[in-house]
Amino acid sequence: MDRKKVIAEIKQNFMLKRLNAQQECENFINNLKRDAEFNALYTDYTKKQIEYTKAEYEQESIALKNDILDLKTKIDKFLTAHNIDKSKLTPKYDCPICNDTGVVGGRICKCLLNELNKKLSLLSSSQTEFKNFESSDENLINDNDKKAYDVIKTWCEKYPLVTKLNINIIGGAGTGKTFLLECIANEMLNKNYVVMFKTAFELNELARLYHMGKSFEFGDALTADILLIDDLGTEPILKNVTLEYLYNLINTRQIHNRPTFISTNLSLDNILTRYDERIFSRLGNKNLAININLTSKDKRLS
Repeated sequence: MDRKKVIAEIKQNFMLKRLNAQQECENFINNLKRDAEFNALYTDYTKKQIEYTKAEYEQESIALKNDILDLKTKIDKFLTAHNIDKSKLTPKYDCPICNDTGVVGGRICKCLLNELNKKLSLLSSSQTEFKNFESSDENLINDNDKKAYDVIKTWCEKYPLVTKLNINIIGGAGTGKTFLLECIANEMLNKNYVVMFKTAFELNELARLYHMGKSFEFGDALTADILLIDDLGTEPILKNVTLEYLYNLINTRQIHNRPTFISTNLSLDNILTRYDERIFSRLGNKNLAININLTSKDKRLS
């Protein structure tokens, strides 16, 4: 799940798309040039355009520009008389802003950013869309949780200029933990980071398969820019897998300054009891993590 590789792949696809559009246009023109009248007009038109780009004197440029306009008028009349769509004389790019280059005015075009977000989202999890902060119902959130939302929104806005890389979202069933994780995923995808969103059960299964040598997807959790683990504590404790791989995951990500977000029904004391001191020390370290406690009522019952 290498962001650079994803971007390189998208740029290559854009280049191929642009070349295909140009090739289609060229094939269309070559077919038209079988007609002697069109061939003469188009050949002269192309020749005049080349001369115009090389013109050194203003008077010469004006004369050539008039010749080009005259030839273009004649070509348009020819196409109209033969009921041919003149728009096919130019490549038909998907994006009229950047002409499928992915860049406009020295900046990445919106079309490339949209494609990047879509690609990263598909890599992130089985979900293709995530909720956002704007879709939250403030009537169902108490003052404590509103402050929690603000803390997380501020973190997303400031990243990577943050002091703490981990956020633990703690609360009972239906308090909005998963919703908040989805909002974070959405925000970070919009900032073009590689995001991985998994339930603790899914991640535990990936660790089991990795341990057995049957899958290497667990490695993506180590390298993703942003990792979100939903419902920690609901996964089964598998011997030689769950504790060992969870510790390695969190520890490795902290060493490489990669943010990890966790939602759980467990209190920090219960995390210590269920897992071990090593995992607790990584998750509960106040120098590295922000602990968010949600206290609103179960929204699914509202």
